[in-house]
Amino acid sequence: MAMINWDDKYKTGNNKIDTEHKKLIDLINQLSDAMQAGKGKEVCGKVLGELVNYTKTHFAMEEQLMATHGYAKTSEHKAEHTKLVKDVLDFQSKFDAGSITLSVSLFTFLKDWLINHILKSDMALAEGIATR
Repeated sequence: MAMINWDDKYKTGNNKIDTEHKKLIDLINQLSDAMQAGKGKEVCGKVLGELVNYTKTHFAMEEQLMATHGYAKTSEHKAEHTKLVKDVLDFQSKFDAGSITLSVSLFTFLKDWLINHILKSDMALAEGIATR
């Protein structure tokens, strides 16, 4: 069962951003499904790794757009990216070390963060770069 369902309200109007957001949602859903199905640490770890790597790729793409278009709120937006990457890498390290497991609270955090980031920061980004 999907933890997050794509909805038109998440559309920024930038096809590249929207396509990558759909992929991030898909990876969060895959990770949630693997946890709920009781898949082993190896499977969950692999999907978590894909999520971490794709998040970095997505953020790099957004940051390139900001630089290309001279986006006014670049530093604030990049700070949000940096914090999430740090938080997720910390979680991944602890998961890989076996000191924590996947939990509902992690998925709630990821879901809330992604949705809020899309609806606020990424909508503003798409609007800001569309007007330049």
